[in-house]
Amino acid sequence: MLPGRHVAVLTFPFGSHPWPLANLTLKLGLAAPDVRFSFLNTAKSNGIVFPPLSRAELPPNVQVYDVSDGLPDDHQGSMKDPGELVGWFLKAALESFGAAVDAAKQDAGTNVSCLLTDAFLIFACEMAEKMQVPWVTLWVPAPYALAAHVYIDVISELHRESSGGDTSIDYDNNKSLGVIPGLSMMHISDLPTEITNDQDTSVIACMLREMGRVLPCGAAAVVLNSYAEANPTPLIADLKSKFKILLQVGCLTVSFLAPPLPRSSASDTTGCLTWLDARQPRSVVYICFGTVAMPSPSEVSALGEALESTKTPFLWSLKEHVMTQLPEGIQERTRAYGKFVPWVPQGQVLSHLACGVYVTHCGYNSVFESVAGSVPMVCKPFWADNMMNGRMIEEVWGIGVKVEGGIITKDGMEKALEVVLRGEEGKEMRKKVGELRERLVEAAGPDGSAEADFKALVDLISTS
Repeated sequence: MLPGRHVAVLTFPFGSHPWPLANLTLKLGLAAPDVRFSFLNTAKSNGIVFPPLSRAELPPNVQVYDVSDGLPDDHQGSMKDPGELVGWFLKAALESFGAAVDAAKQDAGTNVSCLLTDAFLIFACEMAEKMQVPWVTLWVPAPYALAAHVYIDVISELHRESSGGDTSIDYDNNKSLGVIPGLSMMHISDLPTEITNDQDTSVIACMLREMGRVLPCGAAAVVLNSYAEANPTPLIADLKSKFKILLQVGCLTVSFLAPPLPRSSASDTTGCLTWLDARQPRSVVYICFGTVAMPSPSEVSALGEALESTKTPFLWSLKEHVMTQLPEGIQERTRAYGKFVPWVPQGQVLSHLACGVYVTHCGYNSVFESVAGSVPMVCKPFWADNMMNGRMIEEVWGIGVKVEGGIITKDGMEKALEVVLRGEEGKEMRKKVGELRERLVEAAGPDGSAEADFKALVDLISTS
């Protein structure tokens, strides 16, 4: 096997994780045309990220490979629990990715010179050591969530103190994380349960707890799906001291420089953009809780009641099976000012002049899409880094509010919509989100910090 510059890209195929790594791979492929990139992902996820018909348009040095999802042959689609799906995938991952890397090496006629993986795939550290190549990781969630993993031992002790020794119970979950640089605004209650509950022995929980110990010593570089300008300076300074190389290449699913995509029937299959054209500027509530998260049936009903009682124009991206949880007859009663759709082109919706507020689960990619559209947020966090993102949105950036008490109620949502859409506080939020957007536009520009770090990443993988 000949030596060569060949990067194997290993994906975590769940939630929003595949898209940032896919976009980074494409960007690297264009910037380093002499380097081959083998993108390894499950068939199901590849079918969504790189549909077969679109693969002919990929750069010639980017190839897509399928890996096993690890599911037993007799599962017959019966597994619905995301945690169970992740568990099966991770148990088989070392073997399945190893086989796919071997296939990519055979096709390329060259050995792999670098592993570029989602940071969740910590087994890649062992793979890279055996292959004697550098391991470069992409951290997809928020940087402050990465800090929580790095300081897992400190957090465990804090949680032990606040819980009376039983970490499965929260006695003082409002305890500050101020002992961790850059996390003074965060509380224990903002952390994912996989970090705080060391009695959780699931595969994903064990992996997440171990990650903060593996990355600092094993990764040749950690790449952040973020901008330096969006994060507290003490946080980034401390993370830089923890890793060999820390690079912030910008949010990989949102462009702060490119103009909005042109309107087409393919991008507006539900007619929502045309519907928005008929609304007043900054008047519409856009509601979407991502691809996995969903409020309880009572919260779905309460949100519908709040929209109806305030007669606020709304666009709600809602899966069809959840429609039964809405107040009976609401679709007919709100037809004049509301629209329910199963899917929207979210970036274009949030960039539309009519969009006034985004009711969101606070997924990191979605937060940046809202900032790109200069749209303030009403936050209903669910899991993972959602709670930390909600804290940043409300208390650090000042560009949104969290739902009262963390649960959607009719009264609470009415108050939130009044504040953000019609109150003086809402005007200040719109001003602040516009200012944050401008800082990120500059960071994303040709002379910005994100571009400088991206060039450093290109140099790193090109000389591996």
